[in-house]
Amino acid sequence: MRIIVKGGVWKNTEDEILKAAISKYGKNQWARISSLLVRKTPKQCKARWYEWLDPSIKKTEWSKTEDEKLLHLAKLMPTQWRTIAPIVGRTATQCLERYQQLLDEAERQENEELGLTGPGDEAGPSDDVRKLKPGELDTDPETKPAKPDPIDMDEDEKEMLSEARARLANTQGKKAKRKARERQLEEARRLAVLQKRRELKAAGVISRIREKKKGVDYNADIPFEKQPAIGFYDVGEERAKTYESSIGKSRMEAEGKRKADRGEEERRKKQKTANKESNDKFQAAREVQIARLKEADKISARRKLDLPTPQVGEKELEDIVKLGQAGESARELVEEGEGSTQGLLGNYDALGSVQNLRTPRTEQGEDNVMSEARNLRNMTASQTPLLGEENTPMQEQRGGTGYESSTPRHTANFTPNPLATPGQVGPGATPLKTPMRDTLSINRTDGISEAFETPAERKYNEKSERARLKMGFKSLPAPQNNFEVEMPEDEVDESGQPISRKEDAAERDARIAAAIAEEERKVLARRSSAIKLSLPRPVNVDAAQLLGSLSLKEKTVEEMIENEYLRLVVNDAVNYPLPGAVPIEGVAAITELPDEAVEAAKAAVDTELAESMGVPGANADAVKRSLLASIEGELDAMPFGSLAYSQSKKAIVRVDDLSDEEKVQYYTTRFNVTKDRLTNDAMKTAKQEKKLQVKLGGYMARKEALSKKLLDAFHAIETGSIEREAFGQLALNEREAAPLRVYKLEKEVSHMQQREAELQARYKEMDYERRRRQQVIEELEEEEAERLNEAALAA
Repeated sequence: MRIIVKGGVWKNTEDEILKAAISKYGKNQWARISSLLVRKTPKQCKARWYEWLDPSIKKTEWSKTEDEKLLHLAKLMPTQWRTIAPIVGRTATQCLERYQQLLDEAERQENEELGLTGPGDEAGPSDDVRKLKPGELDTDPETKPAKPDPIDMDEDEKEMLSEARARLANTQGKKAKRKARERQLEEARRLAVLQKRRELKAAGVISRIREKKKGVDYNADIPFEKQPAIGFYDVGEERAKTYESSIGKSRMEAEGKRKADRGEEERRKKQKTANKESNDKFQAAREVQIARLKEADKISARRKLDLPTPQVGEKELEDIVKLGQAGESARELVEEGEGSTQGLLGNYDALGSVQNLRTPRTEQGEDNVMSEARNLRNMTASQTPLLGEENTPMQEQRGGTGYESSTPRHTANFTPNPLATPGQVGPGATPLKTPMRDTLSINRTDGISEAFETPAERKYNEKSERARLKMGFKSLPAPQNNFEVEMPEDEVDESGQPISRKEDAAERDARIAAAIAEEERKVLARRSSAIKLSLPRPVNVDAAQLLGSLSLKEKTVEEMIENEYLRLVVNDAVNYPLPGAVPIEGVAAITELPDEAVEAAKAAVDTELAESMGVPGANADAVKRSLLASIEGELDAMPFGSLAYSQSKKAIVRVDDLSDEEKVQYYTTRFNVTKDRLTNDAMKTAKQEKKLQVKLGGYMARKEALSKKLLDAFHAIETGSIEREAFGQLALNEREAAPLRVYKLEKEVSHMQQREAELQARYKEMDYERRRRQQVIEELEEEEAERLNEAALAA
């Protein structure tokens, strides 16, 4: 069996079939197109069209502009050839091949510069590196030209060509093979139904009687029946006909063409005749159009000569000539005179230096293509930056393609105009100025090289400049290298005290700002602890009632502390009112004590508190920590809910000390608070359960499914283990009982064979007896017949 591997070099026949198939089926049905090509896949057909056969593909030589654009885009978007290709105007494969070719050329030039090519012949072009060696296969044949067709084609190629010609010639889409296949399927279906009915009828299955249809019943009646004429039929014409056997002929040849096929053939003949007439009619116009297209291609092949616009016009040339003539006439008038001004006018003839004048040379431009190719090659061959070595060496270039946009940056060079007034020198132009002819050495040059100086003038100017520099150096004073440094001394008055200087404004402002900040800090520190800690306070305070309840008589320490609390509350309400509070008027503020007195009072309190706590001499922080620890200990020792607020005593007391009414009110309030708290907690819990149900619903369903699978697997394992044990026991039993059954069966078989032998012998004897008696009967019948014959003759 011959195996066909799809792929390989494209041939001219395959290209033509592919183009014809694309013109008929379009550029989307690649599987249908590839069915015409035996050795190609749909992917290869698509690649062949988009990489080579598409008329929009540009196959000309690469220009320098395209090379610059390719290298610039490869620098911006490395390895993105599908994106670079439409911008450059080439295919992705062409861009990749050209990029590799440029890198190879850059490498070859670099090796030549470094002397790495070695002795011998010159290195070949960079294309030789990419050429296939003998025995190698082309991995991308879709981008190569087609191979010429051989003179003697294979049978497969001939069959492919004929099938493609037959399929592509049918423009209406009605294929002969498909129609024949449909006819065969219909005939096979009819025969299958007929065979089925016959089998059912033979099996005794009677199908139901269908209702009579309107019209002619073709199964019961004969449509278009013609009754034969009464009498004998003349068959002379039929005897004269020659009948050939249908053996070796197909059904279509035996039956002839159908009516639909004959109509199809007639329609094709008419269409072919119409196409021929239209082709003859428009043949002349088509030839003229083809000639025009060829002429347009030839014209487009000639490149237009683009010259820069002239920088010096006709009018400017006339003005220059007129100026030269005016200067020459003025010089002749001066030379004719004999006065002292005879030598004051030099020769400023514009044509005097024409012989020595050369067109200024443009600045030599750099080859951006090779420089960019070398840089990209260095970047491609560089190691990973994780190694920590030196950066990739890049070639320095003044122009380059840049990184500003997707198009490379161009630096166009222009030939400078020696007659134009020098302006701003653009990039790439030789810096020049207006030609200066100073024969009397009145003007001084600025050291810039001039293209209009003769060698003698240039040498004279250089010599004069050197002499001028020497005279300037000689006129310089002698150098002085002795220096003395004197430090400034502080000024003092007659008494020996340093004289006070005026304070700087910035220092004064900083000192005042620091004093104000310190004062604000002290004011904030003098506030009460309730204000500092932002503790809750009453919004409205009745200052008159609070202060009126105070008396100046001697009272206990606790009452004095409570009085001080009241004064602080009133003072905070006056000085630091809360939002929405009613302002208090007519109340005098508390006299603020000095900071020293406050600190002394705090120290005395801390000392006494430390002694009462049993830690004398401890600092304020240690006393505070021990006090908080003792309070927390007392609170922890108390059972929960053992304290309550008493309305009658206006204080927090133990629950046991409350009256009965207060106890009832306390427990009722506590029950309501606990009930509300439980309700809120239940609502929050329900919301949280809903959120978790939404969040974890999928996981719970998954858990249920996995649990069910696990349970089913466990049951299956358990059932399998039981069956394995049962079948194992059955195998043991069968191993013991099988020989007995085999022995019994063998014994029965031997008995049956013996019985069969006996019966066969008996049958043989009886058959012999039957033949013998039959022979006796026949003899007796013959004797009886002879006897009857003789009796009849005798009578």
